[in-house]
Amino acid sequence: MSDRIPPLTALRAFAAVARFGSFSSAAAALHVSTSAVSHQIRGLEADLGATLLTRARNGTGLSRTAVTETGRALLVAVEEAFAQLGVACETVRARGKRPVLTISANGSIGSLWLAPRLAVFASQHPSVQWQQRAIEDEPDMVRDALDLAILRARQGVLADGDRVLFSETVFPVCSPALALTSDPQALLRHNLLEEEHGDSLERDWTTWLELLGVGRKAKATIVRFSSFNSAISAAIAGAGVALGRSPLIDLDLASGRLVRPFPAHALEGTWDVIIRPRPGVARDGHAAQLLSFLLGQTDPLPPKPRTTAPPTPPRSYAGR
Repeated sequence: MSDRIPPLTALRAFAAVARFGSFSSAAAALHVSTSAVSHQIRGLEADLGATLLTRARNGTGLSRTAVTETGRALLVAVEEAFAQLGVACETVRARGKRPVLTISANGSIGSLWLAPRLAVFASQHPSVQWQQRAIEDEPDMVRDALDLAILRARQGVLADGDRVLFSETVFPVCSPALALTSDPQALLRHNLLEEEHGDSLERDWTTWLELLGVGRKAKATIVRFSSFNSAISAAIAGAGVALGRSPLIDLDLASGRLVRPFPAHALEGTWDVIIRPRPGVARDGHAAQLLSFLLGQTDPLPPKPRTTAPPTPPRSYAGR
């Protein structure tokens, strides 16, 4: 029976194409050429005598490589099999040691939201070691040896097994040392701290200057940072006013390191923060416990602010 199983490299290539929806993206994730992936998929389909993937076409027709009905049944089995192999290999490596389980998140979510909660959970479950990794892009759960991953996703777009952790709310924050009044014109006397955000308008100070009645053409000093962490650190240090994202900054608000100068104004974020388990991870009791714990940690510490709609509703944004 085992000699009828196709090569593992071909099955891994098939799973990668199914996950990313393109041969080139799967090849990049597997660190091989696109032609190598295409060759492996052709060989797999010939071996099994079935079409597993519909090919994307440029111009008209399909815009994304998709799994056929036959391929979907195989994909479930392949992902579960790789998950079981991963668990078995880690069990052998960890024999006589405490198991090490891994969760990933991007830098801002990892440091501001996940890290303090993971520390609490780890202290309550000393029989297992948890490792937190910073991964900015969408991870490959099997290749990156992850048990759980926290990442951003467009609202309403979830892969199988994904769970929504929270949605974000955006509003101005600053150090109480600035003694900023509720007069929006006072903003022009301070640095306006902004993270790089693509076209996410709710995180753009020009959107907020218009929303608060100052006007997007007002002469303001905007200082941009490559990460949300940097912008918030500068705000805590009293270097200016940042656009905070709740619940990432809830601990800073609760401790008084940050305050809201305009508490009546807030904008809804346009991306969800989700948690994704590795296929088959539900069989690991420790991972299932952490998943349940984090899903129960999503209520923001301060009351959720009232959302005020912007002049032009910001939708379909990019960025982290």
